[in-house]
Amino acid sequence: MKYNKVITLAIMLPAGVSVAATSQAYDVVPAGEPVVTGEPSRVGAPWNHRSTFNIPGTNTDVAFGGYIKLDAFYDFDFDQGDSTDPLALLNPANRTDGRTNFTAKESRLNFRTQTRTDHGTVSTYLEGHFLPDGKFNLRHAYGEFGGFLAGQSWTNFMHFLGTPRSLKLGGPIGYATGRPSQVRYTHRSGPNTFAVSLEEPSFALSPIGSAGVDTENRLPTLTARYQFSQTFGISALVSEFSTNEATSGVDERTIGYGVAAQLALPLGSATTFKANATVGSGLGSYLSYVPDPVAGGRTPDAYVDADGSLKSVDAQAYGISLEHRWSADWSSAIGASRFSQDLPEEIAGFQAGLDRVQYSYANLIWDINDRLATGIEYQHSDIERVNGESDDAHRIQASVQFQF
Repeated sequence: MKYNKVITLAIMLPAGVSVAATSQAYDVVPAGEPVVTGEPSRVGAPWNHRSTFNIPGTNTDVAFGGYIKLDAFYDFDFDQGDSTDPLALLNPANRTDGRTNFTAKESRLNFRTQTRTDHGTVSTYLEGHFLPDGKFNLRHAYGEFGGFLAGQSWTNFMHFLGTPRSLKLGGPIGYATGRPSQVRYTHRSGPNTFAVSLEEPSFALSPIGSAGVDTENRLPTLTARYQFSQTFGISALVSEFSTNEATSGVDERTIGYGVAAQLALPLGSATTFKANATVGSGLGSYLSYVPDPVAGGRTPDAYVDADGSLKSVDAQAYGISLEHRWSADWSSAIGASRFSQDLPEEIAGFQAGLDRVQYSYANLIWDINDRLATGIEYQHSDIERVNGESDDAHRIQASVQFQF
């Protein structure tokens, strides 16, 4: 029976390929539109013109994609990991007198479907990569119908239009990011885009002074975003942080909130000025996108003060960059960003905590063709602790990326 199935499959496969080749295919999205909601590729040539193929006998078209990316790093002062983490400077164990590292963990796979129905198109998207542990980890898993999205994807609080092109995964530090589970509605009218969402609530509680305190979230995070073309965007969020009285005997609540804005301003035909600003309270896990337990020790959203009250941490982030295209194939970006948080100086446990981090970079990228790009980037990180002590680090990153 097993061999009969293999023989049958071998006979059917060429016929299936022939049918798929003659089926009507179309681009996943119109040229110039991102294949992932809100996200053009930050590294390499645009990857949104991928053709689809039709599943014979259905109204469903599918597309496979992703990329293979090799990153090579040389750290002069601190090991900053597989995706350039400036906050690695907080840990003295990461010091080095010179270290080379190669990794392909950023490589990712994605799968998209579009099904035409009598009431509109139903779309799905699934994507994963191999950071941080070499295992295939989920990035996106969502469906869309009309203006509605449900699943896991980029937070509606973030923007891409003002995010510079960088070899570093995620762009400069201090740019809001995150991929929570959510329900979102988006309305587009000409160059205007309006979106609101209810997102999975979570927050990072500082371990300082919070022993035995359990957290909980009673309400989803509410976000709203407006974007004008690819020029300007502004967003806001509000969320509630609370402790679990049932398990820890502590019943405290506080509010997290924030506003983020980005700008992309053309300066002639080859240069673009980009800017980012994010301010609010309880934004640490958005501005340093790491798992909550790690964020709690580095960029907490909230802490428990000496009186046992739950307090959110004020945070601010700013960034500017210039992108220039030297030719059709060569481009560069240079920029700097700063993230700071207001941890209480009077609590001794916060003295070694992060007060602010500054990050700057410059790169040169060669788009060899539509599916292959390579580049080199200099990165500088500078941190200051609450007690005034500071460290800085230098890194060189070289990358090659194959789109498929």
